[in-house]
Amino acid sequence: MYFKLLATSILLIVSSILFSQKNTQETKYYKRFQGSIGENINVTANIVRLYDNISGNYVYYFSDENNEMYYGETIELSGSIDKYDSLKLREFGSEEYTFIGLIEGGNYDGVWNTDEEKPIDFEMKEYYPNGSLPFEIYYLNSEHKLDNNNTDSPVAEIELTIIYPTNKYFQPSIADSVKDIIAQSYFGKGFDLVEPQSMLDNFEKEYFDNYDKQTKSWHEVGGASFNWEKMINMSVVYNSNYLLCTEYLRYAYAGGAHGMSNLSYDIINLDNGSKMFYKDIFVDNIDSTLTLMLTNQLRADYQIPEEINLKDAGFFVEQVNPNKNLFVDAGGIGFVYNSYEIAPYSKGATRILLSFDKIKHLVKPNTPVYRMSQR
Repeated sequence: MYFKLLATSILLIVSSILFSQKNTQETKYYKRFQGSIGENINVTANIVRLYDNISGNYVYYFSDENNEMYYGETIELSGSIDKYDSLKLREFGSEEYTFIGLIEGGNYDGVWNTDEEKPIDFEMKEYYPNGSLPFEIYYLNSEHKLDNNNTDSPVAEIELTIIYPTNKYFQPSIADSVKDIIAQSYFGKGFDLVEPQSMLDNFEKEYFDNYDKQTKSWHEVGGASFNWEKMINMSVVYNSNYLLCTEYLRYAYAGGAHGMSNLSYDIINLDNGSKMFYKDIFVDNIDSTLTLMLTNQLRADYQIPEEINLKDAGFFVEQVNPNKNLFVDAGGIGFVYNSYEIAPYSKGATRILLSFDKIKHLVKPNTPVYRMSQR
């Protein structure tokens, strides 16, 4: 009887551990979904779950009455998921849910709501065709008191989320290259490349050590000492057709009137695992052409008439020159200007997307970006 009870107890403990691990894994994930809305609309979505919070994007495309493929813009999504895996997603700026459905067995099925149409059924399946990468999510959130003996001590807080390739890509060497690119962009060059969670732990230690070093002497003599905050978040902008685009959102506060945010990107050729830069995407000697296009697109985006100078509309410049902070999504190539580059802090980052139909003649041939632009 004793051994039977012992065996039962061990079985319960092991089952509890396995169940706990399963839940932990399922509350943090990246999923690439592909499927259809109704009978004739194709849809692809990138979804990141971090516990109860969901973020991501989707794009839909279909053949019009002339048999030409129409591609919509990439639309950002946010939402929540409950304990029954009921997932609700709303488009950026909307108060109503766009997608309402259930995630089960790698499928996401439900109804799609828009202002113009009655709700339409959708079906999506988690799918990673050749030329797309599966990822795992690693997360850290902690705080550190400057003086553990003081309840009013200043505090440093850190929150880190990294999206890291798994080893399931059909070309392992390319997945390894992507890992190196992401790690260097996320942590900086020279950072020891180890297992992802260990890298987050090492980064956390460096951050708290630096906090102590920078502020402890001020605190001991009674001088000013500030709470610090640091956040680095990642998202997947595009992950199809042998092209990967990842976004890094950084926020830091170390005293002063406000913290600073920064957006940056990696564009990676999944044909060969190389990082793509401005010179790899555009043909030579087109800066002046892009300047005109970016300036005109900015005016269109912000509805600024030609007779009004950009500086009178709140910008620092009269024309927008191309920078090297690029992203690529299903709709085109975007340029991002962080705070104080072309506009004050109050405007936040300025994004300008140039659609493929406008710039396909400017894209360098024989790359995944070129193939996308010529579709």
